Amino acid sequence: MADEASEQANRAGMSPGRLVVIFYLGAGLVVAMFLGRVLALIWTAAGWGDSTVLEGLDWTVTQVLGAALAGGAAAGCYFHPKTRGLSNEVASELMKVTWPTWPETRVSTGAVVVASLVAAVILFGIDTVAYQLMVDWLPKLWGKL
Repeated sequence: MADEASEQANRAGMSPGRLVVIFYLGAGLVVAMFLGRVLALIWTAAGWGDSTVLEGLDWTVTQVLGAALAGGAAAGCYFHPKTRGLSNEVASELMKVTWPTWPETRVSTGAVVVASLVAAVILFGIDTVAYQLMVDWLPKLWGKL
């Protein structure tokens, strides 16, 4: 099964190196958006004006700075030999994973939902009895002593 999944990914032209590049591009985009927001807050707190740099796109100074920092961090991680080697190893292992089919996923999800409901009912019963014991029964018992 694992070989079949790897073959399927390879037929689609997907290699571990390609997955790593896609990951770094996606992570860089998310970090760029996050840094743009954080830098905008810092910029505003410092009292500096956050002017628009790219008119058509409405990019501000903080967004461009966040994108530059994120791009630099992503490039630094990608070109660092140890980080790149680890990323390629993780991507190759992910290509070997046998993912569950849709029917298996539905059955597993149903089992988790049922088990959660049973656990909730049991915990509700324990909580109710413990509350009654501490609030009603023990004070009445101690009042009689």
